[in-house]
Amino acid sequence: MKRKLVKLIELPKISTDGFLCFAQYPDHIPFPIKRIYYIGNVSGGVVRGAHTHKKNEQVLFCIQGSVKIVLDDGYKKDSVLLKNPNVGVLLEPKVWHEMHNFKKDTILLVLASRKHEEEDYVRSYEEFLKIIKK
Repeated sequence: MKRKLVKLIELPKISTDGFLCFAQYPDHIPFPIKRIYYIGNVSGGVVRGAHTHKKNEQVLFCIQGSVKIVLDDGYKKDSVLLKNPNVGVLLEPKVWHEMHNFKKDTILLVLASRKHEEEDYVRSYEEFLKIIKK
C-alpha cells in the first residue's frame, strides 16, 4: 500500500504585532470539526498517542514549542517535527501515531472529526496490524 503518511496543512498567518492564525472548514480543515482538545505539560521522555482511530480524522498543530509526530500505516513509518503554529499534520483513520520529544512548555492543539468515542480507539499495536492486514 503506497500512500503519503505526512500530509501537512498550512493555515493563513496574519502578522502585525504578533500573529493570528485561523482555520475554517472546508477551506483549511478537510472535515467538519466535532471536537477540539490540547495537550500540554508533557514530562520529558514521555511518548503520547500510541494508538489509532477506526474512523476519526484529526489535524495536529503545535501552537507552542515543538513535538515529533511519528506516523505508521502498518507498511511504512514516517515522521514530522511540528514547530510552526500555522503548520499542522493530517492524521487519517487507521494510521498509528505517536508523539515524541515534547520540548518544554509545548502545547499541541488537536482538531477532530468526531466526538470522543472509546470504541473508535485501537490501543494495541498488534490489533492495529491485524486490522490493517485484513
